[in-house]
Amino acid sequence: MLNHVIGGSMPMLYPDLMDEFNISYAELGLIRSAAGLASGFPQMFVGLFRRWFSARVLVSVGNMINALMNIGISLGNGFAQFLGFSVIAGIGSSVQHPIGASIVSHGTDPKNRGRMLGLNQAVPSIAFAFTPLITAYLLTKMGWRSTLGILSIPALTLSLIILFFVKGSSDVEGKTRDALNWGKLREQLKNRNVLSISVLRSVMAFRMGVRTFLPLYFIDILGFTSERSSLLYSILLGGGVLGPFFWGWLSDRMNRKPLIIGIMVASTVGYFMLNFVTSFMGLTVLLFFIGFMVQTVIVQSVMTDSVEKSQLDQIFGLYFTIGFTIASVSSAIFGYVVETYGFNIGFSYIAVVSAVSLLPAFFIQEPRTLPQ
Repeated sequence: MLNHVIGGSMPMLYPDLMDEFNISYAELGLIRSAAGLASGFPQMFVGLFRRWFSARVLVSVGNMINALMNIGISLGNGFAQFLGFSVIAGIGSSVQHPIGASIVSHGTDPKNRGRMLGLNQAVPSIAFAFTPLITAYLLTKMGWRSTLGILSIPALTLSLIILFFVKGSSDVEGKTRDALNWGKLREQLKNRNVLSISVLRSVMAFRMGVRTFLPLYFIDILGFTSERSSLLYSILLGGGVLGPFFWGWLSDRMNRKPLIIGIMVASTVGYFMLNFVTSFMGLTVLLFFIGFMVQTVIVQSVMTDSVEKSQLDQIFGLYFTIGFTIASVSSAIFGYVVETYGFNIGFSYIAVVSAVSLLPAFFIQEPRTLPQ
């Protein structure tokens, strides 16, 4: 959650940061893409370090690097430093998702796995929900540099506490020689669910860059104040707090394939409606709806039930690598589309991507038998 406090604050800081560093939408998209690639691609190889380090050490050191680099951004003085520190911060944050999801999956009763994976996504999303409001307040008092520095300190502090004062279970503290095994990975890719979800994740990743630009859209295009923009962004992210836990809970009780398809159809409609809903009240409803429609915890539950436990590190590594690596390109693409054609074409593009991602969802199979 504290790691996400940093990420959640950045979209609110971009308008001031872009003005000070004289950065365009396209250049911001390039920086976001570089940082996304740095945080995404290494996730495939994070499991390799489990041969020498515990999951606890990897998570704490990674988040520590992320926090320190964002403090570096707050002290920087130009485009090059912003880009460099963002890339190193991305590398540091790359351990969080695959190792964290694997730890939760290992330590959870299968009948409760959906809600626990949902909780694992919902708690960090709480930070995304309240951080924009805190960021907007701090911005009015002390500017973007001090704001980013202050918001990076809690994650740095907790990382040090976890590293030196916390011990985990044997799954967390143990090391494994099977952490990155190409033969077993190829074998798992023959699994229909692993392949279908990997393709779905690949297509969906092309829409991940859109949220970075929404506060800019609210301020620059719709003319809202930074306070109203912060509130709208918090409402979007607030939906992302409730959605994962609700859908995870529901997926423990019913077949997950229709849930995945239904959420994705609703999400497609929601993003397309951004072309037409421009009032503040209308956007509060629409943005909460978009944020609430989250299918990731459900596909993660399917993935967990479809592979051997010993392969969870590298399967989640593959899953998150695909998403974050392609998402790094999506920011640059969306930035270019907005710079060239405007936000309306950009939102239509995101809706089309969401619709196309439905195709691999139809090939997912339920790997469990629900009790009558």
